[in-house]
Formats: sequence, C-alpha cells, structure tokens
Amino acid sequence: MKKLILIPILFLGLISFSQDIHFSQFMNSSFLYNPGNTGLVNGEHRFLMNYRNQWSSIADPYSTYSFTYDTKLFKKATNNAKMGLGLGAYKDVAGDTKFGTTSILLSSSVLLKLDNSNTFSVGLQGGIMQNSISNSNLRWVNQYDGDGFDAAIPSGEDGSFNSTPFVGDFNAGVVWNYGTSEATITSNDLFSAQVGFAVNHLSRQRIKISNYDEKIYNKFTLHGKSFVGIKNTGFAVVPGFMFQKQGPSSELVLGTYLRTRLKNESRYTGIFKESAISFGLFYRLGDAFIPKIGLEIFNFNLGLSYDITASGLGGAGGYEISLQYIVPNPMRYGKGSSPKMY
Repeated sequence: MKKLILIPILFLGLISFSQDIHFSQFMNSSFLYNPGNTGLVNGEHRFLMNYRNQWSSIADPYSTYSFTYDTKLFKKATNNAKMGLGLGAYKDVAGDTKFGTTSILLSSSVLLKLDNSNTFSVGLQGGIMQNSISNSNLRWVNQYDGDGFDAAIPSGEDGSFNSTPFVGDFNAGVVWNYGTSEATITSNDLFSAQVGFAVNHLSRQRIKISNYDEKIYNKFTLHGKSFVGIKNTGFAVVPGFMFQKQGPSSELVLGTYLRTRLKNESRYTGIFKESAISFGLFYRLGDAFIPKIGLEIFNFNLGLSYDITASGLGGAGGYEISLQYIVPNPMRYGKGSSPKMY
C-alpha cells in the first residue's frame, strides 16, 4: 500500500485538488469568476493581468498567474443588444508537490440594454483544464532510514503520480448593472451598482492523479460592487463583496475603497485622461485583512494588495498585483455605464 508522509508543506499542495484559484482583488479579475462580465467594460478593449503569491513563509508558495482579454461587438449606439467576447488563461502552482492547474477559456456574453440606466448580461464560457504534479519532492516511508530522510533510497513506488490529460470545463453567469451619468464634468455625482451570480465547472470534470479519482465540485459565486461619487468633491466610495461556495469550502470577502480623483478627464476631446488613486481595506471572513492601493493613469489601472493573515496560519500572508489596460470610448461615463470599479 502506498503511504505518503504528509508533512505540512505537501499537505498544502494536496488540499488544492478540490479548490479553485482565487484573487483577493476580485473586482480586478474580469470574467474569470463570472463569464457574464465578458465585454462589460467602459471601453472597446480590456487587457488584464493578475499575479498572486501566498504562504511563502511556511511552504513553497502558491503562485497564480492569469491573463484575460475581452471586447464588445456590435457597438453602434442604436443597438440595444451587444455581444461580449473574451479569451482567458490561468496557471496555478501549489506547494512542494508543484501541484498545478492550467486552464484556457473562451468566453462570450449577450449584453442587453434594458433602458438608459440598466444593463443585463448572460455569459457562457468553455475551455480546457489540466492538472499536473511533480514526483521529485514526494517523500515516502521507505526513504526514511531511521535517522532521517534519504532521497537516494528508492521509494519502491510505481511513479503513477502523473499529469492528467486536458478535460473540458464549462461555466455560466449573469450580471445586472445599473449606472447614472454625472450632471456636469466636475460634479462627481456618478452612481453605479452591480450584482452577479455564476456557476463554474458545470461539467464536473474528474481529477485523476494516482489512486486519487474524484469529480471537481461545482463552484457558486455571488458578487456585488458599487461606485458612489461624493458630490462636488474629488472622492468616491467603492464597496464590494464576493461569496464563493465550492463543496465543503466557502469564502466571503467584503470591504471598500476610498477613491480620490487627481485629474479630470476632458469630457469631449478625450485629450486629457482621468487619473485617480485609491486606498482600500477588505476582510476575508475568518482568514485575513487585505489592504490595497490602486493607481489609475493613462488608461492603466494598477492594483497592489497584501493578505495579512488573521487565522491560525500566523504570518503566512500573500501579495497580489493586478494591471488593467482599457482602450476607452470617447465618452467613457455615458448614462447607463459604470466606471472603473477595480
């Protein structure tokens, strides 16, 4: 019988079998957690990169990378329906076992303009996913000689911990978005709100590594955010939340940002772009406080955050970086739109 020494570092790699990637900056994760967000952007094209590194103080760290691109089709102002199209990919590597997940996804959506302020979108997503694992750092009972671990001793195992083939992955989601325009160029009284729901892994594909063979759990996501401009000031409040449930695991993140406008955008010529800086604090229930700083300049939105662990893991936190670039429309904050909401 195989008997693996489950030291804490290895265990951190194995528990990821049943859990998806996650980003603390969920407002900057585009359509990775809800395909209904595909094309729901104040611009013509959106490029977004995310990187997360966590638990480096107690283990070989989890590292997560993602890249997404999405755009809108049929953009004529007279159309009450548009189509969103996007392509995304992510890679997650966890622990000493190097347990990894690679996914490539094609996302599409239908964006329905209900009236001048309300938009409803329905998104579908399909792609491929693969899991992999490294044998080189596995430790077996047979490799302990009584004094300690000796990697030169044969493990006596059959080496069946191998990468899995690519399997199909399918997701679906809906998003409702409400937005009002500013009364004047400098009034800063814009308001928007968004609520969405998504189901990931509709096909419940199987994970097969050695004698581990199990269907992946469906993941259910409920999320919301808002942008509240404080009239006749340069400030805005940007609250948000995300709740996710996947099998026995669940996560609730909530908090808010304070955004201050550094420069107004020229409303009609578009020569001068709006710039702003934001400071935020979020909390992952029972786990971590998440301070974040953001900078918007020249159509870029840079976000930096760090998870300060409040659970029993002590100092094992994680830092995260997001970088978004949007090719804007001439009138970015038209009625019914929503501003950048991180």
